[in-house]
Amino acid sequence: MNTNISRLGLLIVVILFLDPISHEAYGQTNEVINLGAQRELFIDDHLIGELKNLQLLVHSPVREDIAVTCDAPWEGNGCGYYTVLHDKQESKYRMYYHAWQIPTGIEAGGPLTIGYFESRDGIVWDRPNLGLCEFNGSKNNNIMLDKMGDGGLCHDFSPFIDPNPRAAPEARYKATGAGFDCMKGVWAYQSPDGIHWQPMKDKPVFDKGIFDSQNISFWSTKEQKYVLYYRIFSGEGTTGTRLVNRAVSDDFVNWTDEGTIQFPEGEGPEQLAQFYVNQIKPYERAPQIYLGFPARYVDHGLTASTPLLPEWSLREKRMTIAPRYGTAVTDSVYITSRDGKNFRQSNDVFLRPGLRTEHNWSYGDNYIAWHVVETDSTKDDAPRELSLYATESYFTGRNSRLRRYSLRIDGFASVHAKLQKGELQTKPITFTGKELSINVATSAAGMVRVAICNPDGSAIPGYTLDDCDLIYGDSIDRKVTWKNNASVESLIGKPVILRFTMKEADLYSLIFQ
Repeated sequence: MNTNISRLGLLIVVILFLDPISHEAYGQTNEVINLGAQRELFIDDHLIGELKNLQLLVHSPVREDIAVTCDAPWEGNGCGYYTVLHDKQESKYRMYYHAWQIPTGIEAGGPLTIGYFESRDGIVWDRPNLGLCEFNGSKNNNIMLDKMGDGGLCHDFSPFIDPNPRAAPEARYKATGAGFDCMKGVWAYQSPDGIHWQPMKDKPVFDKGIFDSQNISFWSTKEQKYVLYYRIFSGEGTTGTRLVNRAVSDDFVNWTDEGTIQFPEGEGPEQLAQFYVNQIKPYERAPQIYLGFPARYVDHGLTASTPLLPEWSLREKRMTIAPRYGTAVTDSVYITSRDGKNFRQSNDVFLRPGLRTEHNWSYGDNYIAWHVVETDSTKDDAPRELSLYATESYFTGRNSRLRRYSLRIDGFASVHAKLQKGELQTKPITFTGKELSINVATSAAGMVRVAICNPDGSAIPGYTLDDCDLIYGDSIDRKVTWKNNASVESLIGKPVILRFTMKEADLYSLIFQ
């Protein structure tokens, strides 16, 4: 079904995006999307013009082993707000987190500090003795910071490697962090090595939010500026719904507030399912896509289901501190944007609490670390994969844990075909690459064929469905050929539409390379 984009058309797109079961039709538009030679993911409806007998399917990550257990004396049940990054220059994975024991009515609380783990492969992690901060008379620990810039306790700290070509060597790493008094604002830090940090100013650099969350920042290659995503509430102070705001900067010190990020009606934070963290960052393989993993804070109150959740006795004790400490639960979705301001929400939950009887279904579980990293697979000769890390055992006892999850490269979502053959038509696109490669998986009986068409839908000779060599198998980088010809060089710069026919198959991403 072709629909000219209008206010009504946009509403139709939104409604259909939220329904993964029915036939989905996405409004056609005269706008031409310039792909250049960059990768695009079928993670949302950005490229989709029309679907028939297909659906946009969200794929949940696969549960792997525990990455780290926070059981040191300076750690505890409140360890969270993790950042995981891969320093390719140093061939090292780094992990940052706030270490904390939350008082539960069973255990006493402890101070908030910023801890550090590292790994050579992103799978097995070590707790190094940094010798930087004293705890109980000893510096034999992995505490990296024990005070924020004003001398107060740390709350959150989220580093990144700065790809800005103007970044000074002593500021190769940058970070935003907030103190325990989260009303004061976020601090800007810099480091030459990701271990030794100095504040870039003697006071917070931005103070227009609430900041009692993980406040993250990065250099945007697309926007050529620093971007900050932070916590705000819809009401006065800490009342109303937890929302996500955005600010930008040219120098990481002077920031301009740009207000609340936007979603179509029916998506984004709402009173029942508020966004507790945002975890937004450009996806490395397609940096024009901003990808976030908000943890949804949900409080149904005390219902008949609450005592049936795992570890009810612990919930009862926590409720003596505050009712929501026993009734609130958390899961994670993903959100996407290509301008950093207007986002879409995944049409299904990304990380559910799951069928487990402990370390689960509590306030603070299933918070995905900032951000995904690429690692080797632990499964036989499988290709490299994405690793995500999510909290568990939060607020439940004396210790907490971070579990690794794995996901196929680009595998957040796919255009999915079942037994009945279906068809996808993209919106009009242009490209600069010379060959088309797709990330695709089929069953043994499944198949995919691709045609390149004119904007009016007519097939271009030499690139018809009949010309396309049958595609089946499972590959992250499958080259498309038409009668053994892979070249699309003659079509560079010309507006075209891609037409896919699919059966028992998943299409994750494409690139003209």
